[in-house]
Amino acid sequence: MYFAWFLYIALILGLYFLSRIIVKYYIDPAESYNFAINSICLSFTVSMICILMVPIDVFVTSHPNDVISTLHQPINKYFIREVFIYLYIGLLFITFVILPFNYFYSEERALNYDNDFDLDLSEKRLSSKIIRSAKQTVYFIGFICVLLISGLVFNPEVNYSTSEKLEWVKTMFDVDHLGEQAISFCISIILTFGFCLWVIYGSYGLTALPFQLIKGARSLEEEKSQVDNDLAKLREKYRAIQEKYQKSSSKISKGDQRALTNLKRKERFLNLKNEKIIELETQTKSLQTIFKIISPFRIIIGMICLCFSVLIFSSLAITTYDKITNSSCGFKCGYLIQEKTFLNPIDTLYVYSSYYFPLDYLFFFIFTLYIFICTLYGIIKCGIIFLKGFEIKKEQTQPSSLFIVAAILNISILVVCNQLMTLCPQYATFGNQHYYDIRTRQQSLCTLEAVSKVEAKFICQMTNLSTFYNKISLGYPMFAVIFFLANASFLGLSSLMIFIFMCKKKASQIDVNEDDELDDESKSLINI
Repeated sequence: MYFAWFLYIALILGLYFLSRIIVKYYIDPAESYNFAINSICLSFTVSMICILMVPIDVFVTSHPNDVISTLHQPINKYFIREVFIYLYIGLLFITFVILPFNYFYSEERALNYDNDFDLDLSEKRLSSKIIRSAKQTVYFIGFICVLLISGLVFNPEVNYSTSEKLEWVKTMFDVDHLGEQAISFCISIILTFGFCLWVIYGSYGLTALPFQLIKGARSLEEEKSQVDNDLAKLREKYRAIQEKYQKSSSKISKGDQRALTNLKRKERFLNLKNEKIIELETQTKSLQTIFKIISPFRIIIGMICLCFSVLIFSSLAITTYDKITNSSCGFKCGYLIQEKTFLNPIDTLYVYSSYYFPLDYLFFFIFTLYIFICTLYGIIKCGIIFLKGFEIKKEQTQPSSLFIVAAILNISILVVCNQLMTLCPQYATFGNQHYYDIRTRQQSLCTLEAVSKVEAKFICQMTNLSTFYNKISLGYPMFAVIFFLANASFLGLSSLMIFIFMCKKKASQIDVNEDDELDDESKSLINI
């Protein structure tokens, strides 16, 4: 058992250093400081640990009679429940306290900081900046609390008639416990916001990343040829307008004046792009050679990623269709189903690999890491859509932007945990638990419907994860319906994204926009 702990600690350290590499790659070195880097890395690591506890929860729940203990602590379902509680509290504390504090502190720090000389020009002391940042964090937490309390005022009651009430609901849940319903309501509000982010960033990342790897980016030779052609066309248009007025003494029209201004602006933009290409050619000759060598492997990796994405989309679609066609309570419980009807590929893979634990943990880790990377890729490429001026670029990203990215990822991880109930319902609910069915006289997989049977009542135990999220569905079916519709929107948007990226041309290696042009003009004016 000590070896297992050693492996788990090694996994945590690996996730931390992977997070550190990602942060170091994007953060602006002039703006970075150790507390910011460590806070973001801690956020990424804790969010991954939260979801990677799921296979352990499934294993412990599926083997209630196996006595597992370490460090004089029995590892059972109740211990895992406590671990989940502490992890989720830690994740929420990081998301709504540590990251906001860091965000406000980085804004205070950036106000009067000279990056060229690495000097703080502000007259404020460090302690005053910390106190001011702490005050703003308290205001932010107060605002979140007001929203949650306002939501709790609207407390719709769940009214099932005796005929409609499902037997397994009475057996497994205490849905009338008001304190737990209040906590569930708060989590549901966070999940509702998280689903909006997941639909956008998750669908984009899961479709864009595989196609980006398969298609690749345009080579620098193609980029340079394209820029030269565009410049030649612009100069031809510019000459045509000039020659038009050189032959006559008439004054240039307003329309042609605007056209000349636009042509000059586009020419400056293309010249800047050309400079970036020359810079990349001088700096990355060896890298370009390496990229050409590994290009076939990149395509293979892209195909594997595409298979992962297709598996995820198909599993979500199958379960969603199953819910629509076979849910006995429909809207009243957010389309919960008591027993799956159709074969779900990821669910089947997890259930059968769970017989050979930790094989299911390995598969779960691969898929989870893939979803994490795709979501992060979606955030980086789409940007922080609800805030302007927060861009994610290599070694140019402000710490405040990365704090927002970390918060989005934390909330998205909560959503992914909820999505497991759709992605792999059997595995996330019961794992590989069986009971002896008296009617069929054979071993059958545990289901929600089977829980009400006498022979399965004390055998089929639900995981902590499924218990929590099913309580939300039963306690607040309004949110369950929202989650169901959000999942349908995710599938619809993903289908659209697949069509778009299939038709899209190769992406450009040169990340230049008009804002960069304006920044360069501003710098030249300052130097004058």
